[in-house]
Amino acid sequence: MKNKLMHNLGLKIMALLFSAVLWMIATGINNPVETTNISNVQVQLTNTGGITGRNQTYKVLENTDVVRVTVKAPKSVLGNISRENITVKADCTKMTEDNMVPIEVSVNDYLEKDIENITTDKKYVKLEIENRMTEQLGIEVVKNGTLPEGYATGTISTETNTMSISGPESVISPIKRAVVEVSLDGVTSDIGMEAQIKLLDEEGNEVSNSAIKKSIDSVKVNVTILPTKEVPLSYQTMGTPADGYAVTGTVECTPGTILIAGRESVLQEIDRIEIPESELDITDARESYSKMIDVSKYLPSGVSLGDSSFSGYVTVFVEIEAIRRKTVAISTIQVLNTPEGWLAEVVPDQNLRVTLIGLQRYLDDVDETTLIPHVDVTSILDEDGNVPAGEREIVVNFIIPDRVQQEAPVTAVIRLTKRAEE
Repeated sequence: MKNKLMHNLGLKIMALLFSAVLWMIATGINNPVETTNISNVQVQLTNTGGITGRNQTYKVLENTDVVRVTVKAPKSVLGNISRENITVKADCTKMTEDNMVPIEVSVNDYLEKDIENITTDKKYVKLEIENRMTEQLGIEVVKNGTLPEGYATGTISTETNTMSISGPESVISPIKRAVVEVSLDGVTSDIGMEAQIKLLDEEGNEVSNSAIKKSIDSVKVNVTILPTKEVPLSYQTMGTPADGYAVTGTVECTPGTILIAGRESVLQEIDRIEIPESELDITDARESYSKMIDVSKYLPSGVSLGDSSFSGYVTVFVEIEAIRRKTVAISTIQVLNTPEGWLAEVVPDQNLRVTLIGLQRYLDDVDETTLIPHVDVTSILDEDGNVPAGEREIVVNFIIPDRVQQEAPVTAVIRLTKRAEE
């Protein structure tokens, strides 16, 4: 047996080696090593808590978390490799100072031993790191469109009136308002709706970013729609101006009417809105008085302002001027009711004057012709109607215009003479 095994040993070794080479060649031909690419593989970011735990946010830059994986392996192995077999991760605990996270790729254990090489077209995931910012915003209701004439909005309420937003500081800081929009075109009855919340910057532009985390996305809005009515304002002054001053009579309110809104049954009972006189106290005033008054404070219960563009403030103006004096010389006096058989005449050259007081505008129109000075002789007759002969002092009467007063009585001397019998 030994001789048989050792006979031609060299040839036998060569035959064995040749067989092995032939086997390797046959295997290479039937199961060659090839390369395949798997595109759009998502990189899994792990251990991101190290970032968020510092109250920071991260953002992937330049789409670096999507890679192409290249696998080199025998053909029979490649046939078993798919996207599901491949795991691509980036561990944030290994992040560099410039926010680069190295990418690691692997395949299922039972395939890994047969793979010659596996690589990705990107080596790092690039991150942008920012401080996290949180803001509380009040939710505003913005009315769009126009209600039909004769209607106005009443109370407007939301299910909740605040919300919180959070995200990268660069995204959150420009946001100044949270609004919901309600259309009023053609609406004549109450509104109840679920409205989406919009975030706006300082200039009113909408801010939309997937990095923004909202506490709520929408809110229930209720708007009451009420009929309107235009009513006048009623007002009176209180007190009197300082000595020597008076109200001219000009008391003006701008605007003089306001639009109110309320239920029809309530509006029917209202014909005016009264401003208390305590709002217009002119006590000891020495000049014209003007005051802005918030009339919304004096609306009856269940009534509101019917014009959203009206602030509720009206201006009341009370004109006050100094009282003036005017002296008018009296040159002619009419004598009335002279008894029969008597002659009555005003003694000449008495230099009579009357002093009138009032506002300058009214004094300007007064003169002797408008005053019509006159005396009534019957005022100096005795109880029996007898006429006292000779010169007698008598009160001069005047036709005094409204808003003008005579400061003191004026007397004149008349001469009564018995007529000679014919």
